Amino acid sequence: MSEQEITPELLILMSAAIAAYLGKNFRIRRARFINDQGTSSWSQQGRVSIQSSHTFSITK
Repeated sequence: MSEQEITPELLILMSAAIAAYLGKNFRIRRARFINDQGTSSWSQQGRVSIQSSHTFSITK
């Protein structure tokens, strides 16, 4: 097993954690590791921008 492999067990754990946070089931479409060669301000700001663009509406 390589260091960069995402195992089915890891996907199950990620799915359970996100479902517990959101309170509903969902499907993980894609997962991959990001090869980070150090934190540059450009890449960090890009990730912040992408993550903040996702809006989750939780209706009860």
